[in-house]
Amino acid sequence: MLNLPSTVLVNRVMPKKVFYEHLKTTAAIKEQFVQQIERIEMVASIKEASIHIPGDKDVAEIDVLALHLKGANVPYEAIELVARSIPNKLLFVCLTDESCKLLVRRDRLYETGWEPTDGAKLELAGSTLRELWDSIASQVVFGDANSVDLAGRLERKRRSEALRLELEQVERKRKSEKQIAKRNALFDRKRAIEAELSCLEGES
Repeated sequence: MLNLPSTVLVNRVMPKKVFYEHLKTTAAIKEQFVQQIERIEMVASIKEASIHIPGDKDVAEIDVLALHLKGANVPYEAIELVARSIPNKLLFVCLTDESCKLLVRRDRLYETGWEPTDGAKLELAGSTLRELWDSIASQVVFGDANSVDLAGRLERKRRSEALRLELEQVERKRKSEKQIAKRNALFDRKRAIEAELSCLEGES
């Protein structure tokens, strides 16, 4: 899976009860474990002993968890719970019969689109586990393995998303606004948002 080296592979099934009975959860999240997930498998454990690159106190191990789903609905709350509760860094692989998607949690959950399982690959790039973790996150969020300034890239992405949402709201208000002065103010705000978006896109 994901074209990972054999030295990191674990391929061990983990009982779902381990998660929803030992982590602080809710009835709704437990229902996701029971109804949406067929089984959970630890696919790989990426650490200094298995890949021979150094870690640190913040990134000592990166585990790859495969969630074999019963359908196409992704159990986001269950994934969020696991990601927030386990100290190791986690890459989630959601699997249906022929497709998969990858998820990581940074400031929030990020995910790829669905893609054929056979074609899904993960590049292990970096001279430290911290760089490797940032590279994995970059592959999920941005589709590339570049670990440089990931925090800055994520911040620009968040800002762009917020601006695009505001732009939609401004355009809707401007269409319905009757007063010329307010329409002009909304137009000025629209131009300012577009200018900031253009600047952010140039930095990304």
